[in-house]
Amino acid sequence: MNESLSLPARIHDFFERPQSLAAKLTQVVIFTLIILSVISTVIHFRYPEIYERYLPFFRYSEYVILAVFTVEYVLRLATAPHKLRFALKPMTIVDFLAVFPTYVEFFMHTFVDTTSLRVLRIIRLLRFSRVLRALKLFKFGNLFRKVIRYDGTILQTITPVIGLFVLLKGGAWILEVNGLWIKDPSLGELFAIIGFALGIILSQKIGVTYEKFTQVEEAVMRLHGTMRSLTLVLDKVQPCLGTDACHRWAMVFLRLLEDSHAKNEAIFEANANLYQVMSQGEEHPGELAMLHGEICRDAEFCLSKKVRVTPKAYDTLLHQVTMLYFGMIVVFLPGFTGIVSVIVATYTLYGMYNLTEDLDSITGGEFNLINIDFSELRQYVGAASSSHTPSPLNQ
Repeated sequence: MNESLSLPARIHDFFERPQSLAAKLTQVVIFTLIILSVISTVIHFRYPEIYERYLPFFRYSEYVILAVFTVEYVLRLATAPHKLRFALKPMTIVDFLAVFPTYVEFFMHTFVDTTSLRVLRIIRLLRFSRVLRALKLFKFGNLFRKVIRYDGTILQTITPVIGLFVLLKGGAWILEVNGLWIKDPSLGELFAIIGFALGIILSQKIGVTYEKFTQVEEAVMRLHGTMRSLTLVLDKVQPCLGTDACHRWAMVFLRLLEDSHAKNEAIFEANANLYQVMSQGEEHPGELAMLHGEICRDAEFCLSKKVRVTPKAYDTLLHQVTMLYFGMIVVFLPGFTGIVSVIVATYTLYGMYNLTEDLDSITGGEFNLINIDFSELRQYVGAASSSHTPSPLNQ
């Protein structure tokens, strides 16, 4: 929060543009209260006997929620720079509609005879208007977009598998209803243990592949910094000497790194050519030779990790066990419990498995969702190429 702003501006930003931890936690509390308020309204209309049984609890909860929404609305409106414009914004109108009818209902109970049928209908309509609080959830649009994102995610890639097992479980459920399928609800604990064990194994694989991923990313960043420094050093010895040599080396490295089928041996020739140029920078290459050694080590490390490191036999076994587990859920877990278990287990465990598959390759991978960022190194190569003037060495 900007301390240079006035107090009203800081309060307004606290609610409208939450940046601090306290502001974000406040938004979470408001989000939770909206959900609870809508649930309370649904119970009131759908299950009135439950609502009447716990009337004091629901009533005091409504008072607390109303107080929070009222304070929020008043503070946001009072601290808005342009109050009329702010009050006419769609979300502000929704806030007003979420609060105002409840006060109207309260005053009707106080000053109007609520025994008449017409007044009771009005009160009932006002109570139903509390559902409008659900519209306030649109204020959390960014959160929803992150939660329900589908395109370009692991969920998109595994949807056919989820659909297949849900379909199989639906068929098994039909047979269960007609007494033509296995029913053994006592297996629930066993499946929970197996699923927990599979989750641990998959999380360990994620840890290993992610560690490799970050190591390669760090090595690429080191190479980018080293090549820029080397360019400056060699260009002082001879104009464009370092620009030319580092550009040619970086182009070879990037081509090999981004092509999983390219032969890594090509980097050795590029390393030798780079060393030949670097030797012109010092009569007796000392520091530059050490720098060349670091470049070679980082480059060969990255290239050695560009393809998957998980042994194929282990990976195949893990895939087969995971699919077998889903099949056992279909067969042995009955009814609605089986449907829910299939959806949750398939999304969680198969999603984790496919995440490790994609993470195991630093470029491309199974779904091309998780890749090393080579943008800075590419920009360096592009900048060197655009400003490149052939040096006498290449003529």
